[in-house]
Amino acid sequence: MGDLDRERLARFGQRMTEMLNGGMLSLMTSIGQQTGLFEVMARLEPETSERIAAAAGLNERYVREWLDTMVTGKIVEYSPNGRTYFLPAEHAALLTRAAGPDNLAVLAQTVPLLAESRKASSTAFIAAAETAGKFRTAAQGQSLAGG
Repeated sequence: MGDLDRERLARFGQRMTEMLNGGMLSLMTSIGQQTGLFEVMARLEPETSERIAAAAGLNERYVREWLDTMVTGKIVEYSPNGRTYFLPAEHAALLTRAAGPDNLAVLAQTVPLLAESRKASSTAFIAAAETAGKFRTAAQGQSLAGG
């Protein structure tokens, strides 16, 4: 790796880290949309993970892990004094049904869909390359034989 531009390396490393974090947050946003957690939180005042889980009818441990991820992503706010979580109205306006066609949590559903199709897509890329290689080889053989 010889002579690397250390600043460029650091910028690219930061960009990749942001991209990976965004992808993970997109998956967790998708979970919040599918489980109704954003809808529940939009109706609640700041609450503990136990109360949010109970209101959503979900397992508290999983809800707490989800909430902590949302806090890390600055989607949900956390108050250590009361151990409470809160979805600001401005965030709820873009993450709940009230957003209508501007609901970004619904758009986050595309990330897990793409992840599910990753293997099939990779296989298609490889198969297409192999097929193209066979055609190129055959075409080169014909032009060599005919020329």
